[in-house]
Parts: sequence; C-alpha cells; structure tokens
Amino acid sequence: MKRQTEPTLMYMFRYFCGVAVAYFAILWIYAIISTGWLWKTQIQFWSSFTFYGLLLGYLSWRWLERRLRNLYLPMGLALAAIFPVVSSLFSQLGPGQNEVLNVISRSWLWLPVLFVPLVLIAWQYNFRSVMVFIIFTNLPDLIVLLAVVDKITFETLTLVGVPVIRAFSFGMVGHIVINLVETQRDQRRKLIQANVRLGQYANTLEQLATSRERNRLASELHDTLAHTLSGLAVNLEAIKTVVAPNNAEAQNMLDRALLTTRTGLDETRRALKALRAGPLDDLGLCLALRSLAETAAGRTGIQVTFECPQPLPALPVDVEQNLYRITQEALENIVRHANASHAAVRLESDTAGITLTVSDDGAGFDPAAPGGENRFGLRGLRERAEYLGGQLTLTSQPGQGTVVDFRWEPEHD
Repeated sequence: MKRQTEPTLMYMFRYFCGVAVAYFAILWIYAIISTGWLWKTQIQFWSSFTFYGLLLGYLSWRWLERRLRNLYLPMGLALAAIFPVVSSLFSQLGPGQNEVLNVISRSWLWLPVLFVPLVLIAWQYNFRSVMVFIIFTNLPDLIVLLAVVDKITFETLTLVGVPVIRAFSFGMVGHIVINLVETQRDQRRKLIQANVRLGQYANTLEQLATSRERNRLASELHDTLAHTLSGLAVNLEAIKTVVAPNNAEAQNMLDRALLTTRTGLDETRRALKALRAGPLDDLGLCLALRSLAETAAGRTGIQVTFECPQPLPALPVDVEQNLYRITQEALENIVRHANASHAAVRLESDTAGITLTVSDDGAGFDPAAPGGENRFGLRGLRERAEYLGGQLTLTSQPGQGTVVDFRWEPEHD
C-alpha cells in the first residue's frame, strides 16, 4: 500500500535546499576572493551551489510533481543523496594516495548535507530504504580506500573507521527517526479514532435526547389529548342512550360527533405511534443491531459476536429499517432452528454499498431440499431484499451452519 507523503516533508526538503544554496554561494564567493583556495575546491562549491539550486527548482515545479506522481519525491531524495557521493569521488580523482586519504578524512564535512536526506528518507519510508542509503553513501569511500592503500597501518586503519562510523551513525539516526515517526503516526491514528468515537458518542447522545423528548411528548399527548377524546367518546355514547330514539336530528348529531371523535382518536393514536421512538430512532443502526445480538445471546446463551464499521455512512430510512428486520428475523431463525453455540452479526461498509452477514455454527440445512427455504421464514428475508433492490445470498449445509449475506448498493443516476 502506498504511504501518503507526510504533510511537512516537502516543505522541509525545499527549506534544506534553500539553505544549501545560500551556504555554498557564500563558500563559492569566499573561494573566489581568497588566494588560498584551489581551483578544484572552487569548482566543487560552484557545482554544489548549482546542484542545490536546480534541486530547489525541481521541488518547486508543481507541473513536474503532477507528471511524475509517485516517482517525484523518491527521485528528489535520490538526487540529494547521490550528489555528495559523486562530489566526494570527484575530489579523489587525480591526486596520490596521501591526498586521497586526506579527502576521505575530510568527508565528515558532508555529514550535515547527508543527514537531511537521511532523515527525510527515514521519515517517509522504512529502515530498508535507510539501509540502501547507508550502503550507497559509504561503500564508494570504502572501495576507494581499499584500492589506494598498499599496506595496513594505524593511519589507514583509522581511516577505514570513517565510513564505518559514518554508516553506524546513519543507521542509529535512521532508527531513531523511524521510531519517532511511527510513534507520531500511532498517536495520530489514536487521536483520529478518539475523535471518531467522540463524534459517535455525541451523535448517540443527540439521538437519545431527541428520542426521550419525543417519548415525553407522546406521553403528554397520550395522557391529555388521547384520554380527553376517549372520555368524550364514552360520554357521547352515554348521551346517545338517553336521547329518545325517535329524535332523529339529535341522533344524527350524536353520530356525527361520535364519528369525529373516534376519527380524531384514531389520528391521535397514529400520531403517537409515529412520535414514539423505535429502536433505530433511539439508538441508531449499529447500536440497534448490537442490542438485537445481545438480546438473542441473553435469551438463549448463544455466544453472539457483533461487528459494525465506525463511522457508518448515512443510509436511507427504509434501508436501515430493513437491515434491522433482516437481522432480527435471521437471529430469530438461529434461536428457533439452528441449535447453534455461536453466531455472528457483521455489518461492512465500502464505497460501493453495505453488506450484512449473519452466520451461525448450528445444524444447517439443505436449501435445495423441497421447502428448504420456506421452512425457516427465508422467503420473508428475500422479499425484504428484493424490496430494497439488494441481493440476498444463503449458504448452508447440514451440520455446517448457515450464512445469510445481504448486499445493498445505492442506485446511481
């Protein structure tokens, strides 16, 4: 899986190149005005100034970043690591053994320039990339050293330690940076997860507050308006019994009043039923399904596991209701017929849609047998799936449990 570029890494890379340009420009100017600097040193400073200026331009070219995509950053880091090595090798061409040894002993001067790409590589990638960097930046000096040394002396043995100690330093720094970055990433992931859980908790509290208010209003209406209408209907019935049957006008007025009262009472009851919060309104889909699983486990002793993605994408009301009913009916089938010891309810979400899986390790059955699906109420599950335009798949064999998969994907215009 491709790792996303760290947010501030490119900024730090450009900042380093800018500082390097200024640093080598100062050294180059000083080398020109000073009589003690060799022409090769002047060329080295000029080439360093030019290289880091071009690298800064490369890192600032957005069009090139869009064209190269995944290769853009690795190429920049590779160039930043290659140039100091090539420049150091250039300094070793031509002179004799003693001069080469002096150049290698002065290679510590490149450490600040090499440490920056090392840190950036460790920051963005892994220790394997750090090892490639260490080998590439230290092996050339070691090869040149072994090639020019005729015999082993204390001085040459000390110089062998230069690339070795430098490689060890690079490895230690890379290891520390990788551990720090991994700790930072882990803390970032935990913070994101905590924010998600906090948002879900806030949504749950909001849903609970809304459902409680709806239930309170429903109770208020039931205790006042519904009771008043019921009492009014009873009183009208009583009045009707004492009014003379031959008084047609009064009887008609009472009948109309009774019809209006009963109609109002029916409408009030329907409104109260709609106003009272159901499990989905009260808890949301995930918590409502979890409640179903826990209820089934509490009733029968079956171990029921539940998984739900966090956060769950917004779904149409009828989809949530049918997911709830499909889960309810599937769990009821497990309780009644499966003779299972373990069941699982899993809700999975992806960019294309949502999948509900209810499985058990019970007796199972043969769906192809006559009446196999109809025996366990599976026709109702298929009807709900067809109503939503989803797909329900049933997998079962005698003695191997049952798996019910429901897949729903929204229609795209």
